[in-house]
Amino acid sequence: MRPIGKPGDCKLWFEINATKDGATLNDDTQHYPADPNGELGIDIADFAEESLVGLELFHAGTQNDDEDSCDSIFYYYEHQPLRKNSVQILDRNGDAFTVRWSGVTQDVNHYDGTKPEAGVEIDATFTLVRRPT
Repeated sequence: MRPIGKPGDCKLWFEINATKDGATLNDDTQHYPADPNGELGIDIADFAEESLVGLELFHAGTQNDDEDSCDSIFYYYEHQPLRKNSVQILDRNGDAFTVRWSGVTQDVNHYDGTKPEAGVEIDATFTLVRRPT
């Protein structure tokens, strides 16, 4: 987790890479060798490290697959837009922040849109990477 930009024009950027030990996969994806990962950049007015705990942020994601989704994306075998993102920053221990992040994306087994969107739920500890001074 890191702030990007300048005061008044900032994004709080989240990146996560799952491992087989850290991810709970659905039954229909457990046999795949891929490890899911995601990226999300949420616009915030100003970055205030001391005010992060208790913050709830939202990012709608793209409206359709033709829009650029580089700041809200989920990777499995293919990258797909991650939509309806909700991020709650729940706790802090030094530079480690407990985060609950949820969203929806296209089902990884059905890229043709024949299945409803799949829910993505991430409960993880993110380390704050500070801006260079």
